[in-house]
Amino acid sequence: MEEKNKDLKENKKVETKKEVKKEEPKFQKVEKKEVKKKEDKKEKKQGSKKAPWIPTLVTVIVVLLVAALLTVMIVTSSAPKKSLEALLTNLKAGDFTKAQEYLSGEINNLGLDEESQKLLFDKLNWKVNKVTETDENNATIEVDITTKDIESIINNYARKVLDAVRGAISGNDGAENVSSQDFKDYFVEQLKNDDIQTTTVNATINAVKEDGKWKIVSDESLENAILPGLEEAISTLES
Repeated sequence: MEEKNKDLKENKKVETKKEVKKEEPKFQKVEKKEVKKKEDKKEKKQGSKKAPWIPTLVTVIVVLLVAALLTVMIVTSSAPKKSLEALLTNLKAGDFTKAQEYLSGEINNLGLDEESQKLLFDKLNWKVNKVTETDENNATIEVDITTKDIESIINNYARKVLDAVRGAISGNDGAENVSSQDFKDYFVEQLKNDDIQTTTVNATINAVKEDGKWKIVSDESLENAILPGLEEAISTLES
């Protein structure tokens, strides 16, 4: 009897072990499936993160290429602009000799001395709006140029000279001592006159390439832009 009970106990243990062994693979299989699902999700997430970089990289490359192309275009088209700015910068500084290097043609200095040259354009300012290269040797530059109203300066100067001449003719005291230096001083006086207003001219300046260098054409367009009112003042004096 005892042996029989012993056998039954041993059989139960064996059956229990078999059940455990049978259940273990099942649990491991489920666990492996869950791990595989997690890995699949992780790969999908990684794949979704990597995907947007492809169009982004292409966009960056395109932008860089366009920027490089625009830079080349700006450098090419800015050469006439640089010549105009160099010309105006030297005029503003009163260095007519240096300004001449950027001109095609002769600069009209109105017979001014060094002091007058510096005063004539000391309020000169400009803003280049557009540069158009019509061909490889010619260009136009649209620019706003602000400077002293030359017409007012000349008209004031003319009145001063006229008064001096009238005084000399009428024999007023001191009038006979008026000299050519006095006439120059009258002009400098008007150049220094703070009551003289500035005027802005919207002009189209011509540029031409000579010996591989862009130069500004010294013509009526340039003269009217940097000496606004000069032609009108001369016409008034002649009449």
